[in-house]
Amino acid sequence: MNERNWMMKREKEEAFIEAVRDGSPKMYRVALGFLHSPQDAQDAVSDAIEAAWKNLGRIRRSEAIPAYLIRCTINAARTVLRKRRRLEPLEPYQNTLAAGETGDPIVYYLSGMKERDQLILILRYQENLGEADIASILRIPRGTVASRIHTLLERIRKEITWEEDQRGKQNK
Repeated sequence: MNERNWMMKREKEEAFIEAVRDGSPKMYRVALGFLHSPQDAQDAVSDAIEAAWKNLGRIRRSEAIPAYLIRCTINAARTVLRKRRRLEPLEPYQNTLAAGETGDPIVYYLSGMKERDQLILILRYQENLGEADIASILRIPRGTVASRIHTLLERIRKEITWEEDQRGKQNK
């Protein structure tokens, strides 16, 4: 290995370590959102870090490492779910969402959505990721992410409006 390649490898390894250090809490929250178990979430994060490290040579740009770590976390969490062969109720999910901790009913609306839709909203609004980052993580076009976010928010708005109308009718 020549000196230039060695330096590039070293820089990528340092970027990986920094991405793990900075992104571990986010990875944990994503895994916990899937698994609803702190122990399983920690295991999934560890598995994701190991998988990403093993495939570090396949990552072309250091800037892509954080998104790759999230993608590996999602894959590791899904592997744990497949091993379980059962699903848990979504009630523990409330503890993973910042909105749920403040008493906001958003958890109620998320629990009625498909997993992929929940994940898009969590990555966008809890993890504050941009549409391009979400598209990279989920391996879907950026336009699809934008469209789904718009559609999901509109669905939530309609549900909230309907519920407020129902409450208004009951109070009369």
